[in-house]
Amino acid sequence: MPAAELALVARSRGVATHLLSREALESLAAATDVASLVHGLARMRADLEPAGDPPDLAAFGLSVDRTAGRHLRTLLRWQRTQPGVLDVFVADQERRSLRALLRGALQGAPAAARLAGLLPTPALPVAALTELARQASPSAVVAHLIALGYPGAPRLLPLVNRAQPELFAIEVALLRGLAARAGTAARLGDAVLRDFVHERLDIGNTQNALLLAGGPRDIDPGDAFVAGGRWLPPHAFVAAAASASRQACLVRLAAALAGTPLARMLPVVADDVTFPERTLLTSTMARLARDARLRPLGTAPILRVLLRIEAQSRDLRTLAWGVALGAPPAMRRQELVTPWH
Repeated sequence: MPAAELALVARSRGVATHLLSREALESLAAATDVASLVHGLARMRADLEPAGDPPDLAAFGLSVDRTAGRHLRTLLRWQRTQPGVLDVFVADQERRSLRALLRGALQGAPAAARLAGLLPTPALPVAALTELARQASPSAVVAHLIALGYPGAPRLLPLVNRAQPELFAIEVALLRGLAARAGTAARLGDAVLRDFVHERLDIGNTQNALLLAGGPRDIDPGDAFVAGGRWLPPHAFVAAAASASRQACLVRLAAALAGTPLARMLPVVADDVTFPERTLLTSTMARLARDARLRPLGTAPILRVLLRIEAQSRDLRTLAWGVALGAPPAMRRQELVTPWH
């Protein structure tokens, strides 16, 4: 690895020292309200942006987002190879963000729900995500993206300017965008980075197969497959997507992925769309911990810190919403994804 990239490995280890441990997050699950959650973080001297006084749920979420954005900007300043590992991570985060924002606009979800779990990036900072979450329709979201100069917006425009925007077509376009953005960096990177991209494209294809199953037959499943994964071949995707129901699709996907790392990432219930992403995050962090010990100067330690930034953001939001909804502390702890070590 070039000396410039060694500096990125060192900087990522420095950022890791500013992230909360699993033990700290577990202890915060006993908070009785958002104010006590913030005070608990202050007692730990947690490296979080100010949450206001008195803090509320919205202000705390903004604090979490700004903290994650700051950590990411710190690491981006140290990346010297273009495209590199951070570009892959950013592309994946922006695909997740646009997916949530467009789906939320189509379904009329509250702005706060659309923003849950999203990580700001240089192209989509906190202010941009917040404004995008307020848009009343998918076409308004894309119009705002174009006004921001977001590079991927033009290819979404014909999909959202229909009388009835198709969620499935949007999902496929976003996954193709990820494949295009991350593909070059994956080819230039090490095996760890290639596996990272392969798994995300495989999971995206499984999610799209579940969306297509049981739906209208005017869509050719073969046209919806996005190349670039490893474990789900095109013929298995087509067979699963052509199933008469989502549960039948899930059975076919499970058979096709048996014996692969993706097998344990499939949900038990076909409509549980969050399970694959959550499981992918936890399993990838565990694998990267092993890879980082074997190759401490490779991509693995950088990627693991990036995913820990994502995990911390998710967990802090989970704890805050758990307080707001009155969930028992034990339930809040069960939802945490930050690894123990």
